[in-house]
Amino acid sequence: MVFVRQIGAFILMAPIYWRLRAAIARPQRLGLHLFRGVTAIGAMTCGLTAVILIPLADATAIQMAEVLFATAFAAVFLREVVSHRQWLATVIGFVGVVIMIRPFSGGFETGGLIALAGAVCGALTMIALRMGAGHDRVETVTFWQGLMVLAVITPIALPFWVWPTAFEWKVLAAMSVAFTIGQWLFTAAMRLGETAAIAPLNYVRLIMMAGVGWALYAEVPTWPTVIGAVLIIGSATFTLRMNARARATPPASETT
Repeated sequence: MVFVRQIGAFILMAPIYWRLRAAIARPQRLGLHLFRGVTAIGAMTCGLTAVILIPLADATAIQMAEVLFATAFAAVFLREVVSHRQWLATVIGFVGVVIMIRPFSGGFETGGLIALAGAVCGALTMIALRMGAGHDRVETVTFWQGLMVLAVITPIALPFWVWPTAFEWKVLAAMSVAFTIGQWLFTAAMRLGETAAIAPLNYVRLIMMAGVGWALYAEVPTWPTVIGAVLIIGSATFTLRMNARARATPPASETT
């Protein structure tokens, strides 16, 4: 699935890549682009695997931990200012993740750990995007990241290749379109805004995926899922409010 949707993304973006080929051929931060390709493989592979192993709501909520990791990584690597209240909200959100992984009920759930690994990879992708912000166009970023994904995933995928049915091709095509649009918008957003401010918006996925899991697969969220999700969403909402208030308050030099 990772292989096919990346091929689909290249096909859909080919006209744009060709028009901007001069800029794409001279990336300013090639190392970061290649690093993003590796972390993107980890995020996509772990994310898809987790969805297969555990309910959609659980997998999505645990993957939301990438916001927590991104906040911490942004403070360490990007020197973004994170207040003590934001750190407290991050810790509370992480408690929600731990509740969902259920470490005290007979061991960690494999699918949950895979989803958490995907969250770490997703957070590293966010940080790499912010580190390269302002150096290359969005199209340059998505091209080189996608090329790295294909270079690594192709020799892994081809030995296990099975020709999809007509219906499966339609599903894969729809996935490729959604992936391409989402990747472009996410990359553009991360280049323009601060990681700690943008990352919590990913929590909208939790509500959407819980609805899909209930409507299509009759998956009813368990109490650990509900409690963990409430803590995660609460911490994300608080972080969003803090970031909005910080942007609305002018620096002291401007108020004197």
